[in-house]
Amino acid sequence: MQQPPLKPLPRQRKRPPGKARALIIKLLIVGVILGTALAIGGGVALAIMAAKLPKVEELEKRAQRTQSTEIYTESGQFLTRISPSERSDEDLRLSDLPKYLPDAVISAEDRRFWEHEGVDLLGLARIVIVNIRHPERMQGGSTLTQQLVKNLFLTPERTAGRKVAEAILAVQLDLKYSKQRILEIYLNRIFWGHNVYGIEAASQVYFGKSARYLTLAESALLAGIIRGPEYYSPYHNPEAANKLKQIVLDQMEKDRRITPEEKAEALKQQIRLVGLRTSYPYPYFLDYVLYTLRKDYGDAFRRGGLKVYTTLNPRMQAYAERLLLQQSARLSRSRAQQAALVSLDPQTGAVRAMVGGTNYATSQFNRAFQAQRQVGSTFKPFVFLSAFENGKSLQSTVEDAPINFGGWRPRNWDRRFRGKVSLQQSLAMSLNIPTVKTAKEVGMDRVIQTARRAGVTSPIAPDLTSALGSSEMSLLEITAAYGAFANGGSAVTPKAITKVVDNQGFVLYEAIINPTRVFAEAPISQLNAGLQAVMTSGTGTMAQIGRPAAGKTGTTDNAYDAWFVGYVPQLVTGVWAGNDTPSATRGGGGSLC
Repeated sequence: MQQPPLKPLPRQRKRPPGKARALIIKLLIVGVILGTALAIGGGVALAIMAAKLPKVEELEKRAQRTQSTEIYTESGQFLTRISPSERSDEDLRLSDLPKYLPDAVISAEDRRFWEHEGVDLLGLARIVIVNIRHPERMQGGSTLTQQLVKNLFLTPERTAGRKVAEAILAVQLDLKYSKQRILEIYLNRIFWGHNVYGIEAASQVYFGKSARYLTLAESALLAGIIRGPEYYSPYHNPEAANKLKQIVLDQMEKDRRITPEEKAEALKQQIRLVGLRTSYPYPYFLDYVLYTLRKDYGDAFRRGGLKVYTTLNPRMQAYAERLLLQQSARLSRSRAQQAALVSLDPQTGAVRAMVGGTNYATSQFNRAFQAQRQVGSTFKPFVFLSAFENGKSLQSTVEDAPINFGGWRPRNWDRRFRGKVSLQQSLAMSLNIPTVKTAKEVGMDRVIQTARRAGVTSPIAPDLTSALGSSEMSLLEITAAYGAFANGGSAVTPKAITKVVDNQGFVLYEAIINPTRVFAEAPISQLNAGLQAVMTSGTGTMAQIGRPAAGKTGTTDNAYDAWFVGYVPQLVTGVWAGNDTPSATRGGGGSLC
């Protein structure tokens, strides 16, 4: 059966054939924008809004290469300079690239790029229908032009007003510049992960070669990870990246941009990554800083020239990195291939050290904040704190005996039953049955609210299994929540940046230290005494440091994850050990961490 001819990459600007059609399209676009503006309840006239927006004529200026950003430590000492794109300052023309690279990006991100007027009304209508039918699979509707506008002209806030501004500027940009030029700037400025902007830099970082020589398979992989380069990076998540590559190739075939034979050949190609390298010190910590800058100051960071003052304590960071590297052999003998660590000041939330793995050279995935894992018994303090707030004390007792909750029979880690035990014994020895009974008595809704007040934001299932830590959180999140215990009941938000100054000397951000009291002193004192007992006579005795300290161990089912979070009034440190692919380890939080 003869294959239909492939669609050629347009080389000239396509315009509607008649003035009437063009007018109708523009009126439709204005109608959609006007409807959105009215929907946000402001009733703001589009003309007034448009007058306040940046001028699209600044596109070329805003797309220019940028200055490096300077990074400073907590003491104000200069640490390093970081370019928004580490590997290449070269911009490429469309004519420099293999044809299937822009084709892959268009199939992945904006299939009607060559037809729409900056805002894809047909695509938008289709997505609205899909979102109504399948609300669990919500899709976005931004075109390449809108993405470019968002990156170069607008702030990263997610509001209806910004979406209206984005649509207005996208239409203006589409009228002012050729499709080829818009696509060219997009490819040279879009973020591809790992502190890399632009296709040439991305090709160098992932494949160690110029984008001029990318294969079809490599092009499809890069196109696939655009929507979530931090998560879908083949260095972080090779399985997901490979799956996206196949999806892009399928879509390219469906769009008739490649033949079935070309797709089959591309699927056979083995992609070889060059290996990730970094030119800056303390990469796990600085990766988190760069992630925060991109999220909160995307355009300003891309332009560069910033002075960024961080919370980093280089001595503590270097010690933490060295410690995890030294312990990697011991962890490996216990079948744990990875570990992560976070240390922060509980009085300010300042992150002093962050290590996302045992060796950055072999794995750049930052398990300190990017990984969500079941927290096990490190969640139990929220249960007992809820009980203390409800009038219980460390001397209150509960029966450690078999119990059945609708078919669920919780067991203690040692499969023993101790009869009547105090809450202090239950906490120190991390007994599951007394914990679940206590959670049942005070109510899981109250326990969840206790965790929320401490700063936990991740979803927590409102069932009794959550009392034993079945819900998932990041190491940074649970460590920061313990800060409220160390701080006498006042919670703070974790932060790695204290101030950001732009190249004109304007302060874009300055941290405000404002601890909020969320727990009364009496129940917190009870909890702290109980968590001290964990380290003096319970499951955390191996973590003793020669001075009074408190903490909690945690181990999930089958010892997939091992945790320990410990603190003194001046510092909270959380440690996780386990494997990237869930698998059993030998030991638990009391021995591995």
